[in-house]
Amino acid sequence: MAFDVGETIICSVEIKDSAGAYKDPNNDYTHMQISITQSTPSFKSIVDWTIMTRDDVGKYHYDFQSAGYSVGKYVVSYKATDSTRITIETEDLELK
Repeated sequence: MAFDVGETIICSVEIKDSAGAYKDPNNDYTHMQISITQSTPSFKSIVDWTIMTRDDVGKYHYDFQSAGYSVGKYVVSYKATDSTRITIETEDLELK
């Protein structure tokens, strides 16, 4: 996904159990975190494993304020911790 520098980018994720029902990791919203790293033109941590906002059961978002950041590619990582199970999902975004 490509965005203009200065936009608020809404990073969102949904968590479901094996039956397809929405679920909060470990029944505790603090177990859903986000990390954002700039990958080009240089590698730099932007957001370091911050708790996401819970919108509803199993639905979370984080508002990434892109003003002041460089044009380039970024990796967004979502981490759900459920007891001893940790699941990480990533997606790419680009600021132009």
